[in-house]
Amino acid sequence: MKVTCLVSGGKDSIFALWCALHQFEVISIINIRPNTSDSFLFHIPNTQYVSLIAKMLNLPLLEVKTDFSNVNEETSMLTKTFIDSGADAIITGGIRSEFQRYRFNYAAFQANMYCLNPLWRLSPRTYMEELLSNNFHIILVSVSAMGFGKDLLGEKLTLERLGTLMSLKGISELAMTGEGGEYESFVLDAPFFPSRIVVEESRVHWNEYREEGVYEIVKAVLEPKRSRT
Repeated sequence: MKVTCLVSGGKDSIFALWCALHQFEVISIINIRPNTSDSFLFHIPNTQYVSLIAKMLNLPLLEVKTDFSNVNEETSMLTKTFIDSGADAIITGGIRSEFQRYRFNYAAFQANMYCLNPLWRLSPRTYMEELLSNNFHIILVSVSAMGFGKDLLGEKLTLERLGTLMSLKGISELAMTGEGGEYESFVLDAPFFPSRIVVEESRVHWNEYREEGVYEIVKAVLEPKRSRT
């Protein structure tokens, strides 16, 4: 089966892409780049660097910039993009959001495609431990929930840091996945990446009143990994 993967650069879409590469013929990556801060369906920070992931994996990139902030318009745009991909199915990194799952499935149905969600309903703790034990280099690029402070922006998510966060009052296992908007992530390295992404320049934007912020990657490059002999 020929599939295309919806990739934001965040941990869930990258893990779903890894799963897809083991099972299907991945013919392209779709990257949606919202030009609005209130997208209902899409990850926003640093999505332009998905181009580096497509480049290192030698996969065609279907990059779509959108100003839509209406969920029906976003869904219609997805349907058109899915059709343009020429794939038989779309792969997403959804875990628990019924709202997103419904919209992605509806867009795929309208495009006469399957929608596959390999991470759906995985145990949050098991999933996060699987990610980190497999050496995914994940950094936090936005935070917007109590317990996720400014000091985490741009920091690598580790098993130790995960354990510390989970010990804080008010942070549930489900919040650890970030799917409720508690945080967003970006993957700099993964087991199947032939190169790693190196951040050369960045800046932090922090709203003290709202206690939320974004880590902006200003410049990033690919650094080939040394092959083991």
